[in-house]
Amino acid sequence: MSTPFFSIVIPTYNRAGLIGATLDSVLAQEFAAFEVLVVDDGSTDNTAAVVQACPDPRLHYLPKANAERGAARNYGLARAQGEYVLFLDSDDRLHPNHLSTLHRKIQERGQPNFIATKYDFDRDGVRAPSDTAGLPEGPLGLDTFVSGNALACNVCVRRQNPKLRLFEEDRRYAAVEDWMFMLENTQDDAVYLVDAVTLTMNDHDQRSMRSDNTALVRRLQLALAWMLVRVPLTPAQRRVLTGRVYYLCAIHSYADEHRAEAFAFARRAAPFLPAKQAIVLLVRCLVGQGAVGWLKKLRA
Repeated sequence: MSTPFFSIVIPTYNRAGLIGATLDSVLAQEFAAFEVLVVDDGSTDNTAAVVQACPDPRLHYLPKANAERGAARNYGLARAQGEYVLFLDSDDRLHPNHLSTLHRKIQERGQPNFIATKYDFDRDGVRAPSDTAGLPEGPLGLDTFVSGNALACNVCVRRQNPKLRLFEEDRRYAAVEDWMFMLENTQDDAVYLVDAVTLTMNDHDQRSMRSDNTALVRRLQLALAWMLVRVPLTPAQRRVLTGRVYYLCAIHSYADEHRAEAFAFARRAAPFLPAKQAIVLLVRCLVGQGAVGWLKKLRA
């Protein structure tokens, strides 16, 4: 096989019931010059059998000991042959034009170091837009990512970029390492966002951002300390980042109905948020889900 233009790195762990649809979407691409590297991060289910049942020679199964997604992505990146490396989670799906859209824009833009398209969500068959929907086409820099990571890990990187910073591999930051990756790599660069929805994220209950709110709150706090040390920020950027992290901590604590904890995080977030957003967050965390639900029904 000739050298592929894209290497698609798919980290996976016990996703045998989901990865088949992901691989089908990859192998159905209109643009055919790619390889697929499935990095099995120590699965204990039949993921290997599902992957190895695909006869396509472009598909490579790479098993390794469990070390979380940051390490798995770096493992795939180190073994990739393509000019560009695309990171894809093992429960998400590419639209048939994803690679062709990226390839065309890469040529138009003179081979940017980072490029991505927009994505939407699929929740039990119902499609909904993501936070990328309202973003204009163009470069997203550090000012964008201190406000959060709207891209998740749906990013394509130029492999021969001497300034490319790898994913944090410490498992204490699992589920936040993609945000940390974006912040580090946009210190003096940007991700070019293409105004096209070519990827669908499977919004199921076992997603890392849904499955364990308590662990995620702990990891967000650890990540904030990491970010403030590792990424040079202006005072204004530090305020935005701090406010966003504590806002997310409040929301995830609220989701588990830990009202006291959620309100405490809301109070920490409030000085760094716009006044209206701070008030809404504080009231929401103070009254709890039951009262919020009752008010929504009353308004309806």
